[in-house]
Amino acid sequence: MFSKNVFATAKSKTITGVQLYSVRDDMQKDPSGTLKKLADMGYKYVEHANYVNRKFYGNGPTEFKKLLDDLGLQMKSGHTVMGQKAWDESKNEFTDAWKYTVEDAAVVGQEYVISPWLDESYRKDIEGLKKFLDVFNKSGELCKKSGMKFGYHNHDFEFNTMVDGMRLYDIILKETDPDLVIQQMAIM
Repeated sequence: MFSKNVFATAKSKTITGVQLYSVRDDMQKDPSGTLKKLADMGYKYVEHANYVNRKFYGNGPTEFKKLLDDLGLQMKSGHTVMGQKAWDESKNEFTDAWKYTVEDAAVVGQEYVISPWLDESYRKDIEGLKKFLDVFNKSGELCKKSGMKFGYHNHDFEFNTMVDGMRLYDIILKETDPDLVIQQMAIM
């Protein structure tokens, strides 16, 4: 006779967190107080949406990591736009600004560096788009060196925009290596 549990499926691990963009006004006014309230509500994970001049909500990476640690929070991912200023075409390499983005993400303990936007200029020119999506792949390689993954967060325009007769999101999937660029899906 078999045990009742022999055919039971394994419980999946669920991570419930909050995207700090949803409390962006409060984070602008009082980052530590807002994070404390989220921790008091039982959240364990947050995803940032504010990295400016090497600071997360006005805090350096080490300082922000300590704030998270003191509250029992982890920041597994964060949104930072990888735009035209991330890649130096003349040098064929990332700018210091993007290198710092990846470096600082590692310091705060991120596992994922997510770019949540694709500049409109790339949505009109297939060759420029393909070149920039190759930079996405290169960012995946850069993140991998720091033990992280690079990803893209979609919006509705990727499904509504056609470039050279193809849906923009289909081009993104075709031109990026899934081993280097993950997709963070937003359901609209």
